[in-house]
Amino acid sequence: MNQVAFNVIGNDVTITMAAEAGQLELNAFEPIIFYKLFQSIDTLGFAVETFVDNCMTGVIANEERCNELVSNSIGIITVLVPVIGYQKSADAAKKALRENKSVLDVVIEDKLLNPDKARELLNPKNML
Repeated sequence: MNQVAFNVIGNDVTITMAAEAGQLELNAFEPIIFYKLFQSIDTLGFAVETFVDNCMTGVIANEERCNELVSNSIGIITVLVPVIGYQKSADAAKKALRENKSVLDVVIEDKLLNPDKARELLNPKNML
């Protein structure tokens, strides 16, 4: 996918340069513009098909592990900034990281919010 992206970026540079070099409405560079544009479209289409066939089909998410990763992510602390302020949020995040605890556990332990409110705010489904 990276190689395809690099190719498309290169084609975009070619298209941009050709468009800039054209004089008024008589753009002698339209053939290269269309050639590179269609090449990018075809290459992206084939790449997506290959990616789906070889990387996506049959992949099943481990919901338990995903929930664990989200619940233990320090990044979810940002939802608390408007409620408890930046400094308290930052301190809670640092403590969670330092002590290898979840943000929810630290927020409840340090009584920054009542447990029900903390669970509601830090529920990843509510963040969507």
